[in-house]
Amino acid sequence: MRTFIPTLLKGLSVAALAAVIAMPVSTTETNAQAATAEKKVEKKKKRKRDPRSRIYRTKSCMACHGRNGAKAIRDYPNLAGQNAKYLTQQMLDIQSGKRVASVEEETGHPRTKGMADIMHLVNKDEIKDLAAWLSELPPAKLRPPEEPVSEEQIAAGKKAYKKLGCKACHSKDGTKASNKAYPIIAGQKKAYLINQMTDMREKVRVNGKSKLMYGVIKRAKDEQIVAIADYLSTVERKAKKKK
Repeated sequence: MRTFIPTLLKGLSVAALAAVIAMPVSTTETNAQAATAEKKVEKKKKRKRDPRSRIYRTKSCMACHGRNGAKAIRDYPNLAGQNAKYLTQQMLDIQSGKRVASVEEETGHPRTKGMADIMHLVNKDEIKDLAAWLSELPPAKLRPPEEPVSEEQIAAGKKAYKKLGCKACHSKDGTKASNKAYPIIAGQKKAYLINQMTDMREKVRVNGKSKLMYGVIKRAKDEQIVAIADYLSTVERKAKKKK
């Protein structure tokens, strides 16, 4: 067999040899090469993964707040791109029991119970690392609302936002905060925004800087709260520029 192949090739013309050399690689071999290359890229990504993300991936955070804090389920908040100082304080307050919430009809438990049940899994340093990591991630992309929102409703929300003086702490459109201890509220989920504004108006949520909201939010009617949530949930946020 060893002498057969060279002998066979020797009898071929130059043109025939060129054709043999130019023959395409088999589909099976091409697929195998692509799979190998893909595995190498995936391994490289894993090596580059921020070590702080391990806390998020291993402490059940992803179950409710989605991949990289940007695809939260139900009425839980998206966390990506949020102020680190605010996130740190909220996690510490939920851990200590200072932050409570209204009861969720579906479960019959306070909305913060799920978080409260797992916060013993992290210490203060891990909370700070987790908050810092989340704050550096690009914010969640806007998604179409479950129910269509009219331009009139968005305009009403924008008007109520301005009338109540929300911009004093949350900027003219909610994309910034005047204090790092305040949340960025633009692009946040509608249901979550409604719950938080209502909880503060009813003085259910009393932790941190929440009390600063009382004088403002007590004047808001239910329809204004819904309109503001509709408006803010449609305001797109841009990712922070890397330094």
